[in-house]
Amino acid sequence: MIINLSKLSKKDISIAGGKAANLGELIQAGFNVPGGVCVTTDTFGYFQKNEKFPLGFEKELNAKLAKLKGPFAVRSSATTEDLKNASFAGQHDTFLNVKKEKLVDAVIKCFSSLYTERAVAYRRQNKVMGSKARMAVVIQEMVNADYAGVSFTLDPIHKKYLLVEIVKGLGEKLVSGTVTPNSYFMNRKNFIVTQKNENFPLKINLKNIAKVMLEIEKHYKMPMDIEFALKKGKLFILQARPITA
Repeated sequence: MIINLSKLSKKDISIAGGKAANLGELIQAGFNVPGGVCVTTDTFGYFQKNEKFPLGFEKELNAKLAKLKGPFAVRSSATTEDLKNASFAGQHDTFLNVKKEKLVDAVIKCFSSLYTERAVAYRRQNKVMGSKARMAVVIQEMVNADYAGVSFTLDPIHKKYLLVEIVKGLGEKLVSGTVTPNSYFMNRKNFIVTQKNENFPLKINLKNIAKVMLEIEKHYKMPMDIEFALKKGKLFILQARPITA
């Protein structure tokens, strides 16, 4: 089964996993999220049992994506991730710049990433039973970002600022730790930068980014960890999850 992200909400974790459910929630709340679909946990269950996709799966997928421009970002969305007590950030696979003819292979790889050593170990560490873990997959239009970053609406160090970290290009470099981002600690009320660490000159309006981050926090009514991208000055929200301890 394949569902448009716009049809999902945060209540749909059981069928769409944490990432897809939150993306659907953001779309319904009016935030700018790249268009896409979710391959549901029911499809994962069928594949797991039969080692193949349901009849007509690829045809349905192509039909759902017909109005979207490739290439695509393909991201794992497990039912155990992006929760209040365990984020599973980086534990499952993501594939970028995937061409349409390679999407099915990428979906299978995302399914398989539920069973990597690190994912199994993380579930064990967080006392999540493996039998409760199921995988969905997000397929979205790829944003070839000029800048990308992550924001903690309540910073993990001082516990009072909004933190924005930004890199040039795609955000995977930031998530993987291969580059050092620009970091900005901002006052949550007036958005004044109180502390920063810059590795490259940045000529964008941080205040506008900060405002959207706090609007997302207000919607969820809790501090959030948010991934975003900027393309030609336009802000895209790529992911949002509650900040875990």
